[in-house]
Formats: sequence, structure tokens, C-alpha cells
Amino acid sequence: MRVAIVEDDRKLRETYVQIIREISNYSCVGSFGDCESMIASIDSLRPDIVLMDIGLPGMSGIEGVKQIKALYPSTELVMLTIYDDDDRIFESICAGATGYILKNSRPADLVAAITQIRAGAVMSPSIAKRVLNFVRQAPPAPEDDFNLSSREIDILHLVVDGCSDKMIAEKLFISSHTVNSHLKHIYEKLQVHSKSQAVSTALKHRLV
Repeated sequence: MRVAIVEDDRKLRETYVQIIREISNYSCVGSFGDCESMIASIDSLRPDIVLMDIGLPGMSGIEGVKQIKALYPSTELVMLTIYDDDDRIFESICAGATGYILKNSRPADLVAAITQIRAGAVMSPSIAKRVLNFVRQAPPAPEDDFNLSSREIDILHLVVDGCSDKMIAEKLFISSHTVNSHLKHIYEKLQVHSKSQAVSTALKHRLV
């Protein structure tokens, strides 16, 4: 797995590079102090995962996520930040971020986020709690339900909670094949191509 880092603090950036180098089958293909430099190099780097700071000089990390997702929708983006306020959390997820990890998280939590990102959205426990509270407390909006079935809504709930396909199958007592089939239909109805995009659309339209 190819990982790129965007972090303006040099010491932190070097720490993240070292952490990635110690993960088996993962490599750091580039580290940058700003979004502009990273985006200028993305065609040659083709990262699978980008660790993205929010508070950057020049272009913000949230705007960077939007541009990277527009170029390479399958790229997973994990936000690294000192911020844990609701607005930044929600804005990051709606921009297309797959995960949101606080910078004071333990190295083991960062490793877990990187290695589990393909299985579903990842968040620091405190961030996950805030996201769920934010969604549950938000007033319902008259949005399109995209003709999702009750089972598809159940699965979408679990995707937003960060469950892997295997975990969804176990919780709903169905096969992994059935989960994959439901996910395919969910993606088609939401007009998305990945779990991160499905989470973003679900939160934007108050589907969960």
C-alpha cells in the first residue's frame, strides 16, 4: 500500500514517515508540508492512502481532500489534526475523508487507522462519538431517501459506524457475499464508488 503524508510540522511529518516504514507491506511514497506540493505530484505518486493535516499553510486540508477525491476517487484520506470540534469533523467527512485521527493519538492507533482503512471508515473513539452525536441530534431534513431498502439502511448504518464487511455480516447474520451484494446496490443508488463516499452521502442527506 502506497501512503503519502501532508503535514506542515517537520518533526511530526518525519514521525509519520517512520511509523509507515515500520508497517509490513506499506511504503511512504512522499511527504509534503503543504497540499499544493502534494497535489502537483499525485499523478506520479498514485497513493492508496493520504494522511492529511487540516491546518496547513495555503490550501486547507479539507480543500485538499476535495481536490484529491476529484482526481482519484478511490484514494483514501485520513485527517490528522489537533481539532475535535463538530464543524471540522463533519466538513472533513463531507469532503470525502475516510477517517479522522487526532494528532495526540498513540502510534498504535495511527497504525490501526492506516492498516484498517480499506475495511471501513476509521476514527479516534472521541471523534466517532462526536460524529454519531452530531448526526443523531441534527434535525431531520426533507432529503431524498434514494429508495434504499430497510436492509440497505441497516448496512449503511454499520458502514458509517466503521464496520468491515465481515463485521456487518456477523451483526446481521448474513453472508459476506450478501453484504457485498447490498453494498453494490447501495453504491448504485447513492451514485458513489466507495465506502467513504457512501458515508459522506449518508451524512449529508441524513440517511442514518
